[in-house]
Amino acid sequence: MSKGYSAKWIIASDGNVYEDCTLVCDEGKVEKIIKTSEVNNSECKNIKDYGRCVITPGFINLHNHLQYSNVNQKEGGIKYTFKKAYTVLKKQYFAAGIKKNSFVYRLFDLLGKYFCLSARHKLASFKLGLEESLLCGTTCVAQLSKESKYFDVLNEVPIKTYLFFELFSDSAQTSKEEFRNIQRKIDKLLKQKSENTFVGVAPHSVCSVHKRLFKILVKYCSKNNILMTIRISESREEKDWLKYGFSDIDLLNEFCGNKKFEPLFKGVSSTQYLASMNVLNKRLIASYGNYLDDFDLEILKNNKVALAYCPRVSKNLHDKVLDFDKVLKYFPERFGFGTNSLAFNKDLSLLNELRSVNCGRLNTIDAIKYLTIVPAKILRLDNMIGSLEKGKDADFNVFLLDENEDYNAVLNKSRPDFVYIKSLRKVQNGKLR
Repeated sequence: MSKGYSAKWIIASDGNVYEDCTLVCDEGKVEKIIKTSEVNNSECKNIKDYGRCVITPGFINLHNHLQYSNVNQKEGGIKYTFKKAYTVLKKQYFAAGIKKNSFVYRLFDLLGKYFCLSARHKLASFKLGLEESLLCGTTCVAQLSKESKYFDVLNEVPIKTYLFFELFSDSAQTSKEEFRNIQRKIDKLLKQKSENTFVGVAPHSVCSVHKRLFKILVKYCSKNNILMTIRISESREEKDWLKYGFSDIDLLNEFCGNKKFEPLFKGVSSTQYLASMNVLNKRLIASYGNYLDDFDLEILKNNKVALAYCPRVSKNLHDKVLDFDKVLKYFPERFGFGTNSLAFNKDLSLLNELRSVNCGRLNTIDAIKYLTIVPAKILRLDNMIGSLEKGKDADFNVFLLDENEDYNAVLNKSRPDFVYIKSLRKVQNGKLR
């Protein structure tokens, strides 16, 4: 028997706003959207009427590090105390002279805290991020991590996940070793993954991945049609590394166990550097882009590269954000938002991320599109999520409205009141069920 969810407005991300309609679902799939007055009680007896509300598809977050959601938690025991003392000394050695409010120092601090956590607490930190994402109406996440231990969790939760494995290398030899390790992981996980889990690769950045690994990954992704994501023109330190052949990034790499290496050539932008190795293509999702100029943006646009836009974290970490007007100009229908993690962001709300830059540039219908169907297309999951069209998974959010509000008020919200995945209620009255 079909289920129905009645609302004053339904924004289906198909270009329309449906008024006084009911979303009809059957066995976790969208069946149709029809006028509430035309609902046939014989075929849809179970109807939930939310009254004055707006229903949207579930949101899609294009850049997450959920493992860092709670790195400030304290642990007891000798092992934790020893690891913390060792990390503090190591950080003092490598980070001496680096400003404490700089991007690199804050990464030193984050990675040091994360290293000290036990496997149990790392898992708890990751689960907290998942729960917060769901409470914010996110039903699909792109998660970046070097570790495969979170795969089992992702495989069991209803949230759709694109797990991008982070890669680092400092030489031709370590590039081969890193690729062999990640290839084995991917081959194994592809045999075990659920229908909600997908796998890609994430070379970290131009200054933490050797040229050899880039060339290997380009061939691998092309042959297997796998998505890749990479930070691009994120920081001043990255820009300096490409200009001079060194920067504080080198110290961070050494802190993480990688040797110093120089760029393939100097005096170019991240975009030009990646273009020289044929990394730029329609399978690539670039993150951040804070220091991109119009010339670089044109290159990305011509190569059909997508963008994971993270304005609040960029402002927090770098005090530099790629202008939203340029995002709209150079990435039409090819960008979505990311929140990174609670380590560097106040919350994981995509609506808050959007509101921080929108300022009326996008109307409600288009804004919701960039939280739903557009990122679904970027992740190549638009056949199953991203809009409330027949045959897709019934993943949707319900926002209750006041009497003086219409559907445009959804852009002033931070999180929905109800969240459904495959027509099963996962969040009720703003709380996890």
